[in-house]
Amino acid sequence: MVISTVRRVVLAGVAGITVTGGVVVASASTIGGVGSGGLAAGNTVVAACDSDGVSIAYTNAYDATTQSYRTTAVTVSGIAAPCVGQTLGITLSGAAGAALASASGTVAGTSLALLLPSSAAADAVQGAAVVITG
Repeated sequence: MVISTVRRVVLAGVAGITVTGGVVVASASTIGGVGSGGLAAGNTVVAACDSDGVSIAYTNAYDATTQSYRTTAVTVSGIAAPCVGQTLGITLSGAAGAALASASGTVAGTSLALLLPSSAAADAVQGAAVVITG
């Protein structure tokens, strides 16, 4: 009789560990649902100082050396007033999301013009990610 009671306790303990492990795995798989207090990888809008997004305009200049147009600056506009004083960072991306150029600056109004420290081939720019922190 004692042996079967011990077996039940051990089996109950193993079952408890298995259920707990399943909960941990399920929690980790929900990281993609980013909220205002969360952090995850990906491109999504996280409600903070600007809830309706921003617009991006690219400045391109002809480079006689490479005989091609290069993106040398960006202007981010439509920034909400609560973002003033915060840091805005932008990364231009190319094929497969590869980073091409980045810049950052302090928001002083509803738009921010940023020179790119290193330009990117204009025809390679396929997207941009903007982050406002502070």
